[in-house]
Amino acid sequence: MVVHSTKFSDIIFNSELEILQVIWKAKPTDNAFIDTYLRGLAFVQEERPVMLYCTDLSLIGPLEREQEAWLNNVYYSKLQITLNTEVCVAVVFNEDHFKAIITNYTATEAATSHDFILFNYFTVREEAIHWLESVKKGQDTVLFPTSARL
Repeated sequence: MVVHSTKFSDIIFNSELEILQVIWKAKPTDNAFIDTYLRGLAFVQEERPVMLYCTDLSLIGPLEREQEAWLNNVYYSKLQITLNTEVCVAVVFNEDHFKAIITNYTATEAATSHDFILFNYFTVREEAIHWLESVKKGQDTVLFPTSARL
């Protein structure tokens, strides 16, 4: 089911697997980026709670710093307030983007902790969907980090 579609992205909900996908088709403006995620959030708030997500960045490469900051500082908090449970997110990169991330990886402490989200990274969307499907079926042991806060 297509939830929302623009020249920048498609939001698709697979009701059988209960996976909400954001597939980026073109590098979005900041407004288009925010609008896409807020429309996905509206679907989760108004239609049905979703715990499995796939974001496909393979056609657009890395997000802008401001876009990543908005996800970390605004969107993930809204998602947590909406669902109040753990979620799994499969992120799909193209090969070059994935290699650049691995090559340039530096461990840093996140400014904001989102312990309720388990991320997994892929270079093929079908593999990402397969992982989410296996999580749904309970075939994977999903361990969410425990908060160090007391």
